[in-house]
Amino acid sequence: MCLGFGTQEKTGSYSSLHLYVIRLKLGEIGKTQREVFEALRAAGIGVNLHYIPVYRQPYYKSLGFEEGHCPGAEQYYFEAISLPMYPGLTEAQQDRVVNALREATSV
Repeated sequence: MCLGFGTQEKTGSYSSLHLYVIRLKLGEIGKTQREVFEALRAAGIGVNLHYIPVYRQPYYKSLGFEEGHCPGAEQYYFEAISLPMYPGLTEAQQDRVVNALREATSV
């Protein structure tokens, strides 16, 4: 199955495939990241969130950094979800993730 996702690698490089991060088109699907995240978790898919802007951490907040300091980082953080990826992930499991993602993002 294909939802139009794929990896992008530069010539001469190879991804460690450590994370498979997708960026949700929230305006197109009419759902929040939290809604998609919770739907995937409810379907038993081990999704996660990564790349929290560093200034949102308590230490940086104590230095006076506030939300919105880097709008691009904030937008990315609210649109990105990490899908399961590990060497033993079978094709059937991948199909299950894709189907759950399709369901979670359906309009």
